[in-house]
Amino acid sequence: MKNILIILALAFCLPTMAQEQDKERDVSNEIAISYGFHPVSGDDFLPSVPFYYYLDKIGAFSGSYTHFFNKVVGVGGTYCFDYREIDYRYHGTNNPLVCNLYESCHSLMGHLKLNCINKKHFTLYVKADAGLCFWGYRLKEFQPDLFGVNLPTKHCCFAWQAATGVEVGNDRIAGFLQVGVGMEGNYSLGIRYKFKNHAQ
Repeated sequence: MKNILIILALAFCLPTMAQEQDKERDVSNEIAISYGFHPVSGDDFLPSVPFYYYLDKIGAFSGSYTHFFNKVVGVGGTYCFDYREIDYRYHGTNNPLVCNLYESCHSLMGHLKLNCINKKHFTLYVKADAGLCFWGYRLKEFQPDLFGVNLPTKHCCFAWQAATGVEVGNDRIAGFLQVGVGMEGNYSLGIRYKFKNHAQ
C-alpha cells in the first residue's frame, strides 16, 4: 500500500515539474524535525543467542535540511537516530536477566524531495533518501560467568528511505504526515520551517 501511494504521488509530480520550468525561479530553504514509527533499522541485526528476549523499540527521530531550486525540486540531507533496548532472559520471562543490550543507530542520508502539489495551505510531496547507517552497542551483563553474549558484528550498512507525505500549514511553518519505508519509519509526524522565499 505504501509503495502504491509513492507511485501515485510521483505521477502527480511529473506534470507539475514540467509546468514549473516555465516559471520564475523561487529559491527557498527548509528544515524539518520528525518522529517515525517502525523504522527498518529496528528490524535488523538481532544477535543469534539461545535466550528469550524482549525488545523495547523507541522509534526514529529525524532532522533534515532541504534547498529548493524552485517550488518543486529540492535536495538536502537527513539525519536519523533510532535507539532500542533488548533484555535477554534464560528460558522465559520469569527467569533472571542475562544481559541488557543497548543499540543506537545513526543514519546520514542525502535526499531528493519533489513537491507535487503546491497550494496555499497544502503540499503533497515525495522524498527519496540514500546514505549510510552506523551502529553502536553497549552491553550490560548480569551473569558473565554462566552465559557468554557476543556483541553484534554489524557496524555499518546502507541507509535509505522512500516516502510520500502531506504538509498542512503555510509558506513558513507546516505540520506533516509522511508514509513510506526506511530509516525514518513507516509513518512519521513532524514540523517543517521554510526560510522566506526569494526570487532569482
